Amino acid sequence: MPPDRPSQPASTSSGGDGAPPRKPPRSVYDTRRSKRRRPRWLRIALWTSGSLVAVVLIAALVVGWWVHGLVDKVGQISIDVKNTQSVLHNLPTTDQPTVALVIGSDHRSGDGKGAPSRSDTLMLVRIDPRTKYISLLSLPRDLHVDIPGYGIDKINAAYTDGGYKLATQTVENATQVNVNYLITVDFSGFEQLVGAFGGVYVPVDQYYHHVNVAGADQYSQIDIAPGYQKLNGLNGLAYSRYRHTDSDFYRNARQQVFLKAFEQRASSQLHGIGFDQLSTFKHVAEAIANSVQVTGKNGVPNLSTMITYATTAYSIRGRVISAKLDAQTAGDATNSYVVATPEAMRQAVFAFMHPDSVVTPKNALPGKNTGGKKPPKAFKPKIDPASVAMTVVNGNGTDGSAGKAGTALMTWGYPATVSTTPAPSFSFTQNAIYYRAKDRAAAQDVAEILGSSQTHPITPAYAAFAASGLVVVIGKDFHGTLAKNPPSQTPAGGLPPDMVRDATTYHDPFLQAEGPANFPVLYPTVRQTASVLQTGVGTPVRYYNIRDAGGGNNSAYAYWWYNGTPGAYWGIEETRFTGAPILANPDQQRKLDGRQYMFYFNGAHIHMVAFIWHGTAYWVQNTLRDDMSNEDMIAVARSLKPVR
Repeated sequence: MPPDRPSQPASTSSGGDGAPPRKPPRSVYDTRRSKRRRPRWLRIALWTSGSLVAVVLIAALVVGWWVHGLVDKVGQISIDVKNTQSVLHNLPTTDQPTVALVIGSDHRSGDGKGAPSRSDTLMLVRIDPRTKYISLLSLPRDLHVDIPGYGIDKINAAYTDGGYKLATQTVENATQVNVNYLITVDFSGFEQLVGAFGGVYVPVDQYYHHVNVAGADQYSQIDIAPGYQKLNGLNGLAYSRYRHTDSDFYRNARQQVFLKAFEQRASSQLHGIGFDQLSTFKHVAEAIANSVQVTGKNGVPNLSTMITYATTAYSIRGRVISAKLDAQTAGDATNSYVVATPEAMRQAVFAFMHPDSVVTPKNALPGKNTGGKKPPKAFKPKIDPASVAMTVVNGNGTDGSAGKAGTALMTWGYPATVSTTPAPSFSFTQNAIYYRAKDRAAAQDVAEILGSSQTHPITPAYAAFAASGLVVVIGKDFHGTLAKNPPSQTPAGGLPPDMVRDATTYHDPFLQAEGPANFPVLYPTVRQTASVLQTGVGTPVRYYNIRDAGGGNNSAYAYWWYNGTPGAYWGIEETRFTGAPILANPDQQRKLDGRQYMFYFNGAHIHMVAFIWHGTAYWVQNTLRDDMSNEDMIAVARSLKPVR
């Protein structure tokens, strides 16, 4: 069971649910009219060619001088960061995909001044101007890897042993990803950066609470209430670093959730740099200059390059994908660490490097899209996949491609076996399916599912791979995704197998929240059998205020513990904050049950389902690691009904 939590919050201010409303802007000019007015055309000309130009020129001079100073400041990198330049990789142009390694480090509480710093965060960030995706890959700090010159150890030891240079080399060796830029952030800088935006709205999945007590474990104190709320720099840092009741996997997920929330906050505030954004831009740039170090192979990027990447990141806003490394905890209570198989690392890196190739749940959504186009008829194999034996063979020379294809075909029900022996040639451009006479129809099914495939009667060379069934050779056109998505596991008109209809269990807890709440409360009328509704702050359904949404109790949040997994909590948010940054840029929309649903994807997973009804936003958010199935997410969202 999760750790005990107090029934009432220690402080309602620690969560930082909002900020004071902004003051109305001053008038741009004095509205008092002169007794002697100039002709209208002359006034317009003078304003356009005189005042406006003067303001722009003065602003340009001031900002130019100020930015030049900041660039000089960013260019003052440490010797340790400068030494890393020799292991970084150049990019010919800035329109190519760029990979940066972000390292966050600091001394732990209680460490002496002479104690070495530790790499608290290791995250790869990839920006692709062509596909318009940002992808993230976090590496658990306890991941066992080979550290050059030191042997097998936890990956965060690389920074302690050899600074940023050895940490970068270790990450490159473990992932086989070339790093173009190193970005270092210290914790004080993190707080300053969050503060520069006036806080960041984060969907806090559970109640985070810890107070240091004499004789017990001593670590960062935290008191953050659950629900969608604005975290300041201190709380944002505590949330991102927390891992004491779950694991490094969920802490990595928290860091990625916060980074996405930060991107949403930045996009909502810097919506085109105008005079009203100059103050925010100034504070952000100064926070970066004071606490962030950036370098590439040839040194600190120039102002033009920085602006290019900043513009690209802004244009991509909303298309952020988190690649998940499937790893396990090993060791014992005194020496635990994390291990990942080579295949697990290859799959995570593939998703990171090819986010556009990850199969999204788009075609599995019910109903029609908002464009009014009827979704294509689902493909159905002529031959039952469970009856088709197949062996999958690497015919393109790319490590892991046969395993990726075999795993994807298994989602259709094919009992695929991946061959450890590659094809005699790596020259296959397209996939090739070799079949025996009785399996010709099955081969055509597989060709349709894989896409870019040809079928051939089997030859002796390929018959050697399997005594029976198909031999599927994966060509260079395969990039990790199937041409046809597998059918939904939800029966037509029914519920997923782990869901039951239940109109009573959750009714009363949500009904209790409707009295104090200043909006129509909805409750779920289905129950996920592996989940337990949690009591955290106040009642099982926490009602609270988000200042940007107006006065009173304009928001509510409830969360469930999923399948007894430490750190796995999913929740339902209801709020008058219909302009919440998290609602921007849905991946898909569908009109179902008279509601317009918005779907937000994280790769192959539905991370959030939302809709707006009677001036209130409602959404179901998945666990930090998207443990809830896509079918379950849709079923919960569609089940929400008024408590009265």
